Amino acid sequence: MPELAPLPRLGSLEREVMEVLWDAGTDMTTRAVLDRLTSGLAYTTVATVLGNLVRKGMAERVTAGRTWAYRHGPSRSEYCGGLMAETFSATPDRAASFLHFVERMSPEDVDLLRSLLGDVHDDDARAPRR
Repeated sequence: MPELAPLPRLGSLEREVMEVLWDAGTDMTTRAVLDRLTSGLAYTTVATVLGNLVRKGMAERVTAGRTWAYRHGPSRSEYCGGLMAETFSATPDRAASFLHFVERMSPEDVDLLRSLLGDVHDDDARAPRR
């Protein structure tokens, strides 16, 4: 298994702001992020959280006219997949962890996982052998 760079853990405010950036899919100013939040945070709090997300590599700061705008770094699915990979790599008994994980999945998600694993194995079979 390849060595994975640890992903940053997000606090509740960071998570809330990331949800806004992920849902937007476009660059957003601090004011635009603030307008989409329902928690009544101060402008300076949102600006601080965005700065923290940039520092953690979860968001990028870009110029937008005479101000800054922000966009998400890793996608929501990349982040969640990375967290799952980190979790499984930290257990000494992967089989048991995978089993407990699969037992908690809905039948639809199990079918999706089977399909994705089939695609991975199909791709492996087509790859040239070294």
